[in-house]
Formats: sequence, structure tokens, C-alpha cells
Amino acid sequence: MNNDWLSEKITYISALKNPSDAQKLLLELAKIQYRTPDQEKKINALIKAEKAIDRANKQKVAVRKLLNAEKEAERKARTRHLIQLGALFEIANLDQRDPAELLGVLLKTAEIDPNDMKWQIWKDLGQETLNQRKKDGSTDYLV
Repeated sequence: MNNDWLSEKITYISALKNPSDAQKLLLELAKIQYRTPDQEKKINALIKAEKAIDRANKQKVAVRKLLNAEKEAERKARTRHLIQLGALFEIANLDQRDPAELLGVLLKTAEIDPNDMKWQIWKDLGQETLNQRKKDGSTDYLV
């Protein structure tokens, strides 16, 4: 096991453009077939250090994966939300309208008081349409 690890590590370090001083020493000591006790002590310490670096790098990768998974989940949720909003325009047959027109309509609509009864009327109408589409077996993103 240790010999396999060491030979793989030597191959890896040999391919590096700028190995560290410790890695260079490890290469030199690994080439020596019959090492003195002092050299054996040094190579063991270097191996231990390289293994610690490997473990630390594996942990960094694991942390990076966790952070990226969280970001990826947020990105996917946002993408899904945007697709659903786009599907609403398609359902309302507005998907072919000019984006500036749609934005203008949305901006003017956003000015309406949130407590205005229009919102509830629009919500009921929209829910009715979505329920009907679900009942009809529509396969879009909102049902």
C-alpha cells in the first residue's frame, strides 16, 4: 500500500512543473535504494506530510462540492421559477408580444395597491385557468 502510494506520488510529483522543496527532496530520497536511518526518517516525514496535504486537498474538494451543490440548487430553483413565469405568458397567449410591451404592462400593474380587490379577482381567474388545464391534462410547467 505504502509502496503503491509512494510510486504514484513520485510519478505525480515528477510531472509537476514547480514541485516544492519538500517534494524535490522526496523525489531524491525515493531514488535511493538503500537509505540510511536518517534518510529513512526524512522520507517517512515527507510521506506523512504529503499524505496530510492529500487529505487536506480532499477536504477542500468536499467543501467546494458542498458549496457548489448549494449554489447549483439555488440556480436550478431560479431557472425553474423563470420557466414557470414564461409559461404563464404562453398560457395567456402573450408570449409573442414585444418584451417592452410586456414589461410596460407589468410595471403599470405593479403600481396597483396590493390590497386592491383586482388582485383577488385576477388570482381567482388565474387559478381557475390553471385548474382547468390540470383537469384537461396539460403538460406544461405549471401543473
